[in-house]
Amino acid sequence: MSGQLGWAAAPGGEFAAQIEVEKGALARMIPFQTMAATVKVSGNRKLYSISTTGGKTGDHPREKSWDDVSIISPIEVPWVAEYAMKRWSVGGPAESYFSFEDTQRIRNAILYFEPNSDTAAGDAFAVLRVLKPDESPKSILKTQTSTKPGDVLVTFRDFKIAGFTVSVPIVGKLQFVAV
Repeated sequence: MSGQLGWAAAPGGEFAAQIEVEKGALARMIPFQTMAATVKVSGNRKLYSISTTGGKTGDHPREKSWDDVSIISPIEVPWVAEYAMKRWSVGGPAESYFSFEDTQRIRNAILYFEPNSDTAAGDAFAVLRVLKPDESPKSILKTQTSTKPGDVLVTFRDFKIAGFTVSVPIVGKLQFVAV
């Protein structure tokens, strides 16, 4: 399967992301051809909108707003991860906890950096775990040395996200790499 992924920030508190699935045997299993999302920060309010086109679901726009600007949107997660990487590289915590809004509910997540990473060069591997609604935050460092289903493996190069790997039931591992 091939496609494109991009995200950008604009002055004034606006973020945007887009995923396009172009072709491949697995492309029919994904329920969209294009997914675009934006979040706008206005004062102490966030407005998040996401729309999908093509595929089985057809056009399906959704919007959600919330008053707590500390709760991030899903498309802000890459910046949070890159910031956590920079903090960790200078002696900050190996694990970061954050919350994000996924248009259905507020979700909690943990980002854990593997200790054998080359932080001086800005290269690292991390595990991103989104917690289940009832699950309490447990340290990945203290409770588990390997990943579990649903974890996202994130690769950093020069303090930027270079790619990520997601395990999908039946399909297997999907790897997204920046070019």
